[in-house]
Order: sequence, then C-alpha cells, then structure tokens
Amino acid sequence: MDNTSELNAHFKRNEDMWQVWKEKGVDSKTELTVNFHFYSTRKENTELLCKILSDENIPHRVEKTRTLIFLKGWKIEADIKKNWTLPELQGKTGNMFILAEQTGVLLEGCGAVMSN
Repeated sequence: MDNTSELNAHFKRNEDMWQVWKEKGVDSKTELTVNFHFYSTRKENTELLCKILSDENIPHRVEKTRTLIFLKGWKIEADIKKNWTLPELQGKTGNMFILAEQTGVLLEGCGAVMSN
C-alpha cells in the first residue's frame, strides 16, 4: 500500500469512529483522550519517536512485544486529551502519520476509551 492510500485508510477509519462517538454523545464540547498506537521493530526508532513525543509534552507508554523467547518490537501509545472535532482528529492523525514515517515506525491507528 502506498503512503497516500495508507493515510486515506486512517482517515476513513477515523470518520467511521467519529460517527460511533457522535452516537455516544461526543461532540466538540466533550473532553476526550485519544490514544494513538504506533509499532516499531527498531529500538533506535522507538527512542526517537519517544523523544519527539516528550519534546511535544505528549504522554506516552512503551511496551516490548515478544514471542516466546525473542524480542519482536515495541508498542508505543501516545495520549492526547482535549476537545476534538473530526477535522482536528484528521489533522492530528496526519501529523502522527508523518511523524511515524520520519522516525521509521508504523502508525497503527487511534481510538478512545468511551465511558458507558
């Protein structure tokens, strides 16, 4: 998949997710923590992404992933808490996609935990 179609796939998932959020009562006045998911196979790339997230004051967590014995990679999750609109979500997704490409990691997508 080329970069444009990959980014467009993220945008389409965001649109679908936004519709679900709206049905649950989320609007531009709702403070929501959106969690961006990244995956890296290289420690140096993981560290570079984490440094940039730290420099931008974006809280994040890193988890090593393993098979039975071998290290497979790192999952990085970054949380941004604010009031969102769909255009803001799309813009931040685009920024995170570019950041992932620049640091050699994969943006897997984003989501949010919804209260019942």
